[in-house]
Amino acid sequence: MKKLVLPVLLILLGTALVGCPSPKPENWSCPELSTPTATAKISSNPDKPEKIIIQIDGTPSMKGFVSDRNSRYIRTLRLLRSATNTAFPVTPSPTFYVFGTQRLKEPINHQSAETAWFYSGGRPELRDAATHKIIAPQKTDPPNSLYVIVTDLYQEKAQWEDLVAQLKDHYLLKDGYAVGIIPVKSEFWGDIYDVGLDNIRYPSVKTNHPFYILVLGRYSQVKQYFDKIKSESQNTGLNFPAENFVIFSTQIFEKPALLQINVNEQPIPSSSSPTSDNPQKLGIRRVEVINDGQIVMKKVENPQNVERLIIPSQTSNNIPKETSLKYTLKYSSLPYTLPLANSASYQLNGDSDFNNNTKEFKKLDPQSSPIPLQLTNWQFTDNQLEFNALINLDNNPQGIGVYRLIFDVFPEKISGSSRPYQAPSWWKDWSFGENEIFAGDRTYNLQPFLYNLGDTTFRIIENKPNVALGRPCFIIHKK
Repeated sequence: MKKLVLPVLLILLGTALVGCPSPKPENWSCPELSTPTATAKISSNPDKPEKIIIQIDGTPSMKGFVSDRNSRYIRTLRLLRSATNTAFPVTPSPTFYVFGTQRLKEPINHQSAETAWFYSGGRPELRDAATHKIIAPQKTDPPNSLYVIVTDLYQEKAQWEDLVAQLKDHYLLKDGYAVGIIPVKSEFWGDIYDVGLDNIRYPSVKTNHPFYILVLGRYSQVKQYFDKIKSESQNTGLNFPAENFVIFSTQIFEKPALLQINVNEQPIPSSSSPTSDNPQKLGIRRVEVINDGQIVMKKVENPQNVERLIIPSQTSNNIPKETSLKYTLKYSSLPYTLPLANSASYQLNGDSDFNNNTKEFKKLDPQSSPIPLQLTNWQFTDNQLEFNALINLDNNPQGIGVYRLIFDVFPEKISGSSRPYQAPSWWKDWSFGENEIFAGDRTYNLQPFLYNLGDTTFRIIENKPNVALGRPCFIIHKK
């Protein structure tokens, strides 16, 4: 009789094992963010412009820049010509034009812009500057032209508003195109015009006066030209500071940022965590396999980009109901574009889902579904986007299960005086306004013009569909 005991036990054990279904295996990957068309164009080898057109403000307000035959203005004009030849050796040498209220049809000898008579205003079209009227490419220009404009930007408010509108319509709204600007201060002795609402003229001002180089065209070409101008300015002793090179582009990153997870290390608590305890003391663990008895998440195609956590619910009143972990997204900004401010917005991607202790995942509704973590405390530093994941530790039964969370991160939207980008200090330092004392070493209303251009750029970014700058993904087993 005893001999039958072992076989019977084995049969009962086998029956029990057959009766307990194994967890359903699931594979998953963090969906890749497609690289926008403009980024693909930008990242490839830049195509060469068919023509480079340098347009010089020939109005009397520019005359003071040539009073010194060795002024930084004259040296910069020479640099612009040499930089085009080295940046685009296959492209013919640049063609120079003069403009005032319009661009004159006949090209000029580039050396004539180094003389005082060039700025005498002898022709009616050259007595006042209207930069906004020369932004639109002319029909006779080849379609893939790179434009360079040299001007002091002394214009009335209505004119620089028109200038921003023209830059938006002809460049910022076109995929892969951009607007570059470089400020330069030069020795100056002459009259300064169009200051204030009354267009006051200040005669015989001797100072270091600003002028500006605008570069308009495909981002890749503007960037390549900037590289050459920067390096040659060092070689010629002009030494343009790196922060003075700014490109306004509606594409501001090379590729979307993803999490960088080391599966051999445990998550790091943030400095703002509500609890000073190590996350492991609360039972929070980074794992390679998620198994809740219903679902087994064995394979993740891009494991270094997906955080996988076990988060036990906390029932004790002595333990905080939330904690915070620190994360970093590697953010690759495009060279010379405006750096982002310390703010960001995010939304839960519609492909996020949750199983609530069942074998089937259902789509999460951000409005009604319990989400176990929130993203907070954004910081942009050294091409890194740092943030905290604020984790909910409550024991709500409706929130128990496995979450597959996909977050899309965007620059913060413009709200009042709060902007999603950081302005270089020279925007303010080189500007004076209507109620300020005239300063010949600064430009009237420069700051509002540049903020208008920056805001216009980022409003276009806001309205772009499905273009996120980062995508952190999490698999969370809430127990």
